[in-house]
Amino acid sequence: MSDLRFRCVIDNYLCDILPFEAYIEKGTVDAGLILISFDATEIDVIRALFKDNVRDGQEAYLDKIQLVGTDDYLYILSQTSLEKKEKMPHSIMKTYRYFKSYKKKQLRADEYINNEIKNNNDGIRKIHGGKVSSYKYTDKADKMSFPFRLIEAKEKNRPLFVLFHGAGALGHDNIKQMFDNMPLYRQISKTDCNILFPQAPYGANRGYDLIQSYIKSVKKLIDDLPIDFDRNRIYIAGTSFGGCCVWHLAYLFPGSFAAGVPVMGKLFIDNDFSCYDVEKLATTPLWIAHSSDDTNVTIDSDDYCFDKLQKLGADVKYTRWDTYGHTMSGKFYKKEKWADWCLRKELK
Repeated sequence: MSDLRFRCVIDNYLCDILPFEAYIEKGTVDAGLILISFDATEIDVIRALFKDNVRDGQEAYLDKIQLVGTDDYLYILSQTSLEKKEKMPHSIMKTYRYFKSYKKKQLRADEYINNEIKNNNDGIRKIHGGKVSSYKYTDKADKMSFPFRLIEAKEKNRPLFVLFHGAGALGHDNIKQMFDNMPLYRQISKTDCNILFPQAPYGANRGYDLIQSYIKSVKKLIDDLPIDFDRNRIYIAGTSFGGCCVWHLAYLFPGSFAAGVPVMGKLFIDNDFSCYDVEKLATTPLWIAHSSDDTNVTIDSDDYCFDKLQKLGADVKYTRWDTYGHTMSGKFYKKEKWADWCLRKELK
């Protein structure tokens, strides 16, 4: 161990990176992203720097800091230990380049949101009509602006499905979320209902505070929709990051939705199981779906919530597979009649 050197990517969103300047191998403080390297003998110094400079609200990060050793293994640095994990499937430089690219996209997204808030009033703006109408929504209170698509039912007072996309569809082009949600749309399109497709900006998946700002804005959008729909039959469903959105929407607004289907998501974004009162979810019927071999979004949060909700006597189902990893959603949407299950639910 003493012969090892370690490397670590640090984002200034999680931690003040200036105190790490002496260890920088790649990147700059001004860019907000750095790659540091250090000897095994400096582990305690690095651990102390993280503890002293972690951002408020990001303390859970201190027990899951990812390091890569010169032996090409992943190590998890916590405040009490250094744990050797599996062999890294790719280089630390690939990780650094990914986060560098993401950082640029997030900065552009922040600029886009600031311009939208500055130049437009609160609420909904219609961009163009048609079968799949295009809109933008601005929420100055939560400092959020995002586009969305809306398909209206043929008849009035029909149900509303809100579909949340995965992280691969983040942006503001108002297109990618449509393709990402196609597996869900195929089953819903068999019935006459309204379908809402919001598109989250880059950065919305970067922790508790940011996802909550987005979720609160989506709830306001649902409340403000200028269409005639059955407000006792609002259903929320989503995949991966979208599954996280379903969890948080059900948690923040208990009793507001007739049913939710979180697929490959998690409530505990920061892996802090102590900061949530799972009982708040018991008022919303939930069909959870996940695979135990998912390495992108781990299953522990869903296992925990299902166990708690079952003990509370909540209306909850769990499709828990052990194969397909983070691709199980496609199999689930084809095999299970989740939309029919939703449509049988109604607020009382």
